[in-house]
Amino acid sequence: MKRLILLLMCALSWLGAQKLEKLVIAGPVASVSHPILRMIESGALNDVAHKVEFRLWQNPDELRALLLKNEAQFVAIPTNVAANLHNKDQPIRLISVPVWGILEIVSRDASVGRIEELKGEEILVPFRADMPDIILQALIIKAGLDPKKEFTLRYVPSPPDAMQMLLLRRAKHVLLAEPATSMVMRKTGSFPVSLVAPSLYRSVNLQQEWGRLFDTAPRIPQAGIAAVGAVDEALVARFHTAYKEALAWCQANPEAAGELVARHIDFFKPEAVADAFVHTQFEARTAKESQEELEAFFTILLDIEPKLIGGKLPEEGFYGGGE
Repeated sequence: MKRLILLLMCALSWLGAQKLEKLVIAGPVASVSHPILRMIESGALNDVAHKVEFRLWQNPDELRALLLKNEAQFVAIPTNVAANLHNKDQPIRLISVPVWGILEIVSRDASVGRIEELKGEEILVPFRADMPDIILQALIIKAGLDPKKEFTLRYVPSPPDAMQMLLLRRAKHVLLAEPATSMVMRKTGSFPVSLVAPSLYRSVNLQQEWGRLFDTAPRIPQAGIAAVGAVDEALVARFHTAYKEALAWCQANPEAAGELVARHIDFFKPEAVADAFVHTQFEARTAKESQEELEAFFTILLDIEPKLIGGKLPEEGFYGGGE
């Protein structure tokens, strides 16, 4: 009932509000952005703005430029990056956390299942100091091991580089995020790659390891949606509802969702995106609902490297989207 009243209030608010000329939503190529593409194609926010546009950001510099120029009202973003920017007085607040699990170590060794079993091994890691690297090192440390002395973390420029090295047998273990994981698994069964590629396994699920080692739920608040600038609460609530509905559609229609994403991001194959919707832990929770888990995650990051979240836990105003 409470949610129904909120939706009704938001609808009434928009009936009386002036329609925006343009609503810009920015995001990376990652899974967190994929329901946004459904929102745009389905016209979910056409009552809010005359034009709804998706703007791709591919690295932190492009993200910062978008924020500095105030070119987007909403942005899909790693949760620690949102906290970091907020703590540096950027006008940004987290409104929802839909992505809770996208990370796995893909291995040529079928026997590997835990972080400790990779001691002494080389692991390929795309993007030094990015979210996957941060989580992997946190798990290694929690397991009582030293990521610098007891592992060889070999950094490569991008997931495609890591995928290619794995397929060409130049790497044994690679840390990947969906949908890259599903893409590389698909390639092993495709001609002519299957003639040279090794057998690959989803060996270590980092979310399951997080739950085991930190004695908590097997999930991590990894990526969210943030509002930029003076976005009013009615629009925030409206956006969250539309995103949640788009995510539900993608999960119920993974093949169609895969085709949709591939039309907009040509790096991905439709089949791999469809697989990724099955393997990714999605749950569109507001940042306020997720605050306890976010703060626990940020506290761990703060102990590892304070600059990852801007040197402190965000204050109450960072957590938005509450009813």
